[in-house]
Amino acid sequence: MSTRRDRGGGRIAHTHLKDVNSQIADKVRAGRLSYTEAVVEGMYRPLGDVDVDVETIVNTLQGNGYTGWYTLEQDTIVTEEPRGEGPVTDVRTSAGYVRSLLTTTAADSSATTR
Repeated sequence: MSTRRDRGGGRIAHTHLKDVNSQIADKVRAGRLSYTEAVVEGMYRPLGDVDVDVETIVNTLQGNGYTGWYTLEQDTIVTEEPRGEGPVTDVRTSAGYVRSLLTTTAADSSATTR
């Protein structure tokens, strides 16, 4: 995604967010792990947890007037009965993280328009 303000403007209808542990993803690319093994090992993490700069993506979109949906999914493979809420905990963490970014962006935006 370009961070230039003149690119993408109103063409983005929705955004799908994921965060990835790039060390595990590198093992998949190198053929040392299968995709399934990587997911079991925790390749996908809650947003803001590892290697994707979700904050910059959201800030750039919001700064360019994006008003579309942010969607997320928490890929996981459950191999046994989850303890507590299981993967729901990671989903709550991701949703809370995106909400905090949107709240901060909205507060920053209204502070600059005063």
